[in-house]
Amino acid sequence: MAQILEMREKKRQLAAKKGFQGWTRRFCEFYDENTRLEDLSDSTLEVLIRGNEESSMPLYELILGIKGLGMGPRFYFMESGEKMAIMDITLFLLDQLRFEAMRRLGWVDDHPTFHSPLMDLVEQFSGRFSAIRNQTPALSSTHPRYFEYTETFEGDRSGFVRRLIPQVLEVFGKADGGVEEP
Repeated sequence: MAQILEMREKKRQLAAKKGFQGWTRRFCEFYDENTRLEDLSDSTLEVLIRGNEESSMPLYELILGIKGLGMGPRFYFMESGEKMAIMDITLFLLDQLRFEAMRRLGWVDDHPTFHSPLMDLVEQFSGRFSAIRNQTPALSSTHPRYFEYTETFEGDRSGFVRRLIPQVLEVFGKADGGVEEP
């Protein structure tokens, strides 16, 4: 039994090494199978939350590497079904990265995905995380728009938090890091 667990751990470490290989080169930081959103540096997070080609390729590299599907550029040559599955995970990770930026700014409260290893967010997406992919963390009571948030119908609060994404893209990484009134 111990050998089986050791083999699983080695396989997980290898998958993490493949997934984070491009990140290590690109961001000059160390990542492993236990790296969580909260472990990422501000500079890395600032690049990844942009939602452009510069941020998408590292996410493709991570997902394809962890899943053993090859290198990031392979994404563009995948069959549409495979590509859609990778895109679902990519969009989920992008949301989680943006929520992590909001957490660091003090805009949102804790959320379960903040403490999960990135490996788990990728490997367990369809079984564990796809059901919560549209959930957002609650807005922090210290945010200037908190009263407006509480007055919003509960079913629309996720949309309220998501509408803050353009503002977090503008504010995150700035020297003051403060919350500006919209």
